[in-house]
Amino acid sequence: MTKQELIVELEKLNFDSSKVDKLEEYMLATLKANESFNLTAIKDENKFRELMILDSAYPLKYFDFTNKKVIDIGTGAGYPGMVLATLSKGEFTLLDSTKKKIDFISNYSTEHGYFNVNTVVERAENYAKNHREEYDFAVARAVSDLKVLLELVLPLLKVGGYFIALKGLKGMDELKSSKKMLEKLGGEVYLTDEYELPESKEKRINIIIKKIKKTNLKYPRPYNEIIK
Repeated sequence: MTKQELIVELEKLNFDSSKVDKLEEYMLATLKANESFNLTAIKDENKFRELMILDSAYPLKYFDFTNKKVIDIGTGAGYPGMVLATLSKGEFTLLDSTKKKIDFISNYSTEHGYFNVNTVVERAENYAKNHREEYDFAVARAVSDLKVLLELVLPLLKVGGYFIALKGLKGMDELKSSKKMLEKLGGEVYLTDEYELPESKEKRINIIIKKIKKTNLKYPRPYNEIIK
């Protein structure tokens, strides 16, 4: 996908394509840093635009993040968090347990005036202890199985908040096996959206969960208990 093709696809989704230069700049910085330490397996610019940038933008198809608090769990190299922070006016927390990844994002966002980005080096289950019901939205892309993610994410959301899980085709199977846990945690399925990326034809499923009641204080449990 060329830069111009990315602009066309973003405009189809009614996004502000004038921000593409900033997205391109962040992509190049990511790929440059990737030469020194592992940030992403995708190194080709054309593939990167589609699989990392365009795919990361899809949560804005469903919601307006303006003046909302959003957390990106397991942000990695900053996808989707930095893409969303570029394209919207929300207040973003990018969380990851790997310090070198967060250091990269933190340095970049400071140098380039991303005043709506806060970075945190922490495990999600620990971060939740002091930040319960703080966020309007949560996103996670290519992180853990949905059943694990739900326990990490839902305690962080306000009642009435939404979790957007960016998944591949196994997402629906993960959702089916998560129904009981979802109910325990106070969430319900709001929307599932299956789509195909325009160039690679890779299929994606975004699963959107709405938090309808408070999560019991015993969640999230320690990670080794969650994965059992």
